[in-house]
Order: sequence, then structure tokens, then C-alpha cells
Amino acid sequence: MTGENIIENTLTEPIVAYLSGQKNSEPYFFDPLGDVGFKRLFAAQQNTDLIISFVNLVLNGSRQVITIEVLKNEYPGDTHEEGAAVIDMVCKDQDGGFFLVEMQRQYQKNFKERSLFYASRLITEQAPRGSRKAWAYALQDVYVIALLEGFTVNSGSNDMWLHDIALINSKTGKVFSNRLAFTYIELMNFNKSENDLDSALEQWIYALKNLNHLKQVPNVFTEPELIQFCEAARYMNLTKKEKNMISAKTKQRWDNYSVLETAKYLGHEEGKAIGEAIGEALGEAKGAHKKAVHVAIKMKNKGASVEEIQELTELSLDEIKKL
Repeated sequence: MTGENIIENTLTEPIVAYLSGQKNSEPYFFDPLGDVGFKRLFAAQQNTDLIISFVNLVLNGSRQVITIEVLKNEYPGDTHEEGAAVIDMVCKDQDGGFFLVEMQRQYQKNFKERSLFYASRLITEQAPRGSRKAWAYALQDVYVIALLEGFTVNSGSNDMWLHDIALINSKTGKVFSNRLAFTYIELMNFNKSENDLDSALEQWIYALKNLNHLKQVPNVFTEPELIQFCEAARYMNLTKKEKNMISAKTKQRWDNYSVLETAKYLGHEEGKAIGEAIGEALGEAKGAHKKAVHVAIKMKNKGASVEEIQELTELSLDEIKKL
């Protein structure tokens, strides 16, 4: 994640979110990637048809979701000290498969490990309490779909925005088990324009990334559920409480950005001062060494012993012998 990414993601949000009372300046759409917007659009039970459409496009035929149920998103630890795992959205389809949908805006260290941990919680939660003989580890599939805005999980390429991860045999490349799968969608690597969208999934990704900057539903959008999604994201649909929550959340992002930039500046200045001090010290050391060599040559020319020269100049014996 670079400073430019943070600036783009933070400072281009509609300023109206923070200007109360200016109705004529309200944006047409709210940000679907924000905490309030994401939960309103994806985690609401009345929007399950939108969730189904998006998930099926991500799965690309590997599984067909017909019905879906939004579940609890907090999974407590085994002990009070362990804490709980809070996930953006968890749902289950008609066959019992679990879907973990996570939206991550800013860089988080070890995000891949975090998604593994969350998926593991959904696996272990399937174990029945008490006797497990009848269950016999009959696990249901767990799918993780992670939308990443300000960073990537793959450092090798800047042109790949979709990463499908599965458990495979490393020798044959064949799938070892379908019980666990991950899809990482890197929005910062998705740079297609409105007229370059080649699939329904690309239309969805374009909408997720750009909707809060648009003034109308793009004509290229063909999926009925995507058009419904855009209409549901109208800023005018928000309650006053939701608008205030969006204002507070985005102001917090601005504040976080300011703190980050200040820390970077102070770090730069401190590093500059340290570098200057090191350079000065090295310069002094180099000058002292040059002076010691000059004295050693004079002493050697006057017949002083190597031991005497070393005691006075603190040069090494090998260095004195080579003079």
C-alpha cells in the first residue's frame, strides 16, 4: 500500500458526507465499501437476491447458490481472554455451505492468516456439542470472499485483481478438497473503464469501486440485480442516523490519514537527522584514520618499532607493516 493509494481512497470521497444541511450537494450514491454502506447492501436479509447474484458470479459455476440466509457475524472464543472473531458478513446457502464475505479497506498485516483463522472458526463451529460419532466430520464447504481496497495479498503482479485459492495437490495441480476455498478481489488492481467491462462480474467490481463517484447507473450495466444494487445504494435512501454514521466514519479515515502522514514526516526528519549524524561521525573517523596513518609513516621513517607505532596510533599491526 502506498501513500498515493491512501490519498486516492480517502480524499476523493464526497465531501457532502461531512457538510450537514446542504441537500443540494448530496452525492447520488453512497459508498458501498464503507462499513455502513456494505452492511446495508450486503448483510441485510431483504437483499439476499443481491448477495446471491454477486456470490454466484464470484464462484463462476463451481457452486450454484439458490437461497441464502444471513447468519450471526460474531464467534466468541473458547475463553473470555481469547476474545471473539467478528466477521463482516456470514451466510449459508440451501446446501449448508458457508460464505464469509469480508471487506478490508486499509492494509492489515497478516491478512491472509487472518482470513485463514476466520475460515477455521467457521469449520470448527460445525462440530456438534457432546457426542460426535454420528457427525463423523461431515464438514460443509466454507468459502471466503475478501474484497481488498487499499492493498493486495499478491506482490508479484499488478495486473491480476482476482485470486482464486484452493487446497490442491502441489504435484498434480488437482483439487485435494473442495471444503475450503478463498477468493481475494484486489480493487486497487482493477483499473478497467466503464466501456471496457467484459463480464457481469467486472460490472459488479466496477460498481463497488466507483459507485460513490457516479451520478447515474451506467448504461453498460446489464444485470438486473446489479441495477437493483445501484438503486439500493442511492444516498437519498439513507436515514439521518446512517448519514451521520457515514460522516463520522469518513472523518475518522481523514484523521487516520493525517496521523499517518504526520508520522511519516516525523520519521523522515528523524531519519534525516540520524543520517547526518552518522555521516558526520564517519567523516571524523575517516579524518582521524588518515592522520594516524600520516603519523605512523613519519615514525616508521625515523626507525620507530611497529609496537611503538601501534601504541601511539592505534592502527593494526598488519596495516603498519604495509606502510
